[in-house]
Amino acid sequence: MSQRTRSPRRSDTGQVSNDSLLGRRRVLHAGSVAALTAVAGCLSDSDDDSNTGNGDSSAATEGDPDENDSDTDPEPDEGESEPDRDVGPLDVVDTYLEAAADGDADAIDEVMHSSSPLNPADWEEEGWEFRGGDGETIDSDEYETEILTEDGTVDDIFDLETAAFWFDEDELEAEIGDEEIALVELEEDVEAAETDGSEAGTSLWVLVTEADEWRVLIMGEEDDTPDDLEAAFEPEIIDEAADVVEEVDWDFEQADQGQGQGRDGEDENGNENEDEDGLFDDLEWAQVVLTDDPGLEADRVVIESTIEGSEFEIYGDDSNAWANSYANITFDPDGDQIVVTAVQNGDETVVHREHYEPESGNDGDSSH
Repeated sequence: MSQRTRSPRRSDTGQVSNDSLLGRRRVLHAGSVAALTAVAGCLSDSDDDSNTGNGDSSAATEGDPDENDSDTDPEPDEGESEPDRDVGPLDVVDTYLEAAADGDADAIDEVMHSSSPLNPADWEEEGWEFRGGDGETIDSDEYETEILTEDGTVDDIFDLETAAFWFDEDELEAEIGDEEIALVELEEDVEAAETDGSEAGTSLWVLVTEADEWRVLIMGEEDDTPDDLEAAFEPEIIDEAADVVEEVDWDFEQADQGQGQGRDGEDENGNENEDEDGLFDDLEWAQVVLTDDPGLEADRVVIESTIEGSEFEIYGDDSNAWANSYANITFDPDGDQIVVTAVQNGDETVVHREHYEPESGNDGDSSH
């Protein structure tokens, strides 16, 4: 059985899915996927596997400030690194996409801001394995980029759905408040997306200067949470017969995001886990339990929270391989709806749609 997640933060299992980030289409659709566009895979077995590379690791060397101060010298000496402001925000985004599609973590590292939480080099040091594309290329016709502003503010950064998860606003202001901030919109070409069988997406990229060069800080979707959540809800559909959904537990406590997560916050060996970094303290979780006795045939089951924007997909080699499974999915505590869709031979059927409305005294559990 396979599981694929898509989330504006980290995956709902705490494990970033291999499938969710492989390929140029996933690189381009840097909206909800972009929380970890550059980082994917399971925890690596050894640091050697995740830190080896064919290229040399280079760093700018500090020269004698008196040696190269001649205004008559049109170009820096070979090997000397100087800021190049001819490389604009759009060039940096192009470089990032090309490197991600090619699976080149070193090249991504070259264009990432030191304050970015999404640098694969930093994640590899923590034991994660980088998996981008596999030697693929991205055609410039597949997407369009536009600079929205080169005079952005830290407040603008927090228009992204993921920003509040990754950053403390005061700390970020202290780190980059004096730097230039650019906002770039990336829109995927509709025809190219349809050719690949996916849906075109639009994402917002934040670039910040560092050592007078543009660097990628973060990317994601703008926070488009509707003001009137109830107006965004569709009518409930409850799987009373439990053909697919056995239970939705809105009060589920996700004690840890590690692999082998159990329903009671324990790992596969029964040991209690902890989120040492507290990355998930501000997230609300629901657990969707699927029946062990399916009442219909489905190749896969897709579970999503439509306001928060998290998605979890369960499938396998055999029909109904999703049975007797569960998904822990984030939701918006101000109001959300979880939709469960059964997919059979490409045909999608919504089998369960349930609202979460805190003001209505939701009892936190809908079991059948």
